[in-house]
Amino acid sequence: MSMFGSKSMIKKFSAWSALLVAAPVILTGCSNADDEDVVVFRFANSPTALSLVRIADELGYWDDAGVRPEYVGPATAVPAVQLLDQGAIDIATGMFNNDIDGKVKGFEFTAIASSMLDLPEEPHMAYFTGAGSDITKDNLKAIEGKTVGLSGFNSCTDLVIKRYLKNNGVDLDKVNFLELKAELIAPAIERGEVDLGVFHPPLVGVLLSQPDRFTQAFTSFDDWGPLGGQAPYVASNAWLQKYPDAAREFVGIIAKTANWANAHPQESAEIAGKTTGYPVEQTTNWHYAPNALLDKASLQLWWDLVAEVGDPLPGSENLKPEDIATNAFNPYATSADLLESQEQNTTIITDEQNNGVFETHLVDIEE
Repeated sequence: MSMFGSKSMIKKFSAWSALLVAAPVILTGCSNADDEDVVVFRFANSPTALSLVRIADELGYWDDAGVRPEYVGPATAVPAVQLLDQGAIDIATGMFNNDIDGKVKGFEFTAIASSMLDLPEEPHMAYFTGAGSDITKDNLKAIEGKTVGLSGFNSCTDLVIKRYLKNNGVDLDKVNFLELKAELIAPAIERGEVDLGVFHPPLVGVLLSQPDRFTQAFTSFDDWGPLGGQAPYVASNAWLQKYPDAAREFVGIIAKTANWANAHPQESAEIAGKTTGYPVEQTTNWHYAPNALLDKASLQLWWDLVAEVGDPLPGSENLKPEDIATNAFNPYATSADLLESQEQNTTIITDEQNNGVFETHLVDIEE
């Protein structure tokens, strides 16, 4: 039996992989909004990616809301922040270094809600070898001369592993970094084509359930601790200007979903498996920033990562988190200001802390 449980599952993943490669940049989905007063947001979505938007759908949080998602295809050939700027989509989520690059290029979008953090038992990423490999947390030099499989260059799967290896004495010039679709990395490890793979949930749980085939060597928590490498929810400024109240309700639902997922890790992992197509009994989910509140520390992390092992765009050094992100649309915020760190955000907030959208220099919203 394959690591995914059946041949039919493998065929399903292969079909999805082909779709991700061959699909147009945007595949228009169908809205479930029957009420003319409901504001629909076009959400860039990959069928195998975790999303609080989709978890909220499974929980029924959008059913009676004044804002609802319309799922469209993932951003492939064109970055999501560029699609936001062009008005092709309304909301997306992705690693913050892409948001930094988008701002340098002048794209009009704003980060409005937080996403994952890191816990030792619920990491943003985990790094697996084949069972019996000599590559371990205490023997990272063994990766020299071998291959690391990752799902995208200049992303969390690329930058974090490079910094961790570099900081632990590994010569990156002696490591082959190979880009593969996420669902193809584990089979490549089994075939001996990849020696260490980088994985997100829900695949982390799938691999943990196969100890005879795979061994978790370390996690992203070993590099950046609880910061988690935020992949905040970003919205086009045009959509925010037109629907500020809907944006506020969106952030509130994301916050409610994040808090529920943190309080119900097993149930949220099962939903993650259901929405992504992986075996529900094997999957894992992320841990999320409480209340969807954004902070400076977990966003500033990306400037540091790119400066250390990436290729920063000229001008990015002049930007700071407040130039891209705001809590202005968060009903659980007491101001538009970013928190200094998530250490200020450890209590679940159940009551709204404001009566409307705060003024922010990032979006020009008319009264």
